[in-house]
Amino acid sequence: MSDAAALAATVLLASCTGGEALKRFEFNPDAMGAQVATVDVPAGGELSFWNSLDLSYEQGSSVAFRISIQPQDASSSTEVECDALDPSMTLMSTKTQLQDRVNQSWKVARMRCEYGPIAGDQRLQVTAVPVLSGSVEIRRLVLELKR
Repeated sequence: MSDAAALAATVLLASCTGGEALKRFEFNPDAMGAQVATVDVPAGGELSFWNSLDLSYEQGSSVAFRISIQPQDASSSTEVECDALDPSMTLMSTKTQLQDRVNQSWKVARMRCEYGPIAGDQRLQVTAVPVLSGSVEIRRLVLELKR
């Protein structure tokens, strides 16, 4: 593959998967508690939220991420809730259903939630916690912050 073709493939893949990764929160059945990270976001920047998952659930169950964003110089935080099962786009996804049980997985998916644009350069403390309701079996659950 030529250098130009390799560069084009890299740019295409990056545009499909949302830009620069800032932080990955990896959850598993034994560690579903809140996780915290600090990220730097330049003026005008936005955070987009992506996930990778492999799970099964009964119809009517839900899987979401509750994300609290606290700017370093602000007294209050912003809460964002992202539905992990209803993304705007997915890559490498599968879904099967047997009666009321759904098995679903994807390598990466962009969720329908975001934060920003940021007024000035800011350091943000981001706290993420999965919120599950109903009968859900987690095999892989990852939240990724991108800008």
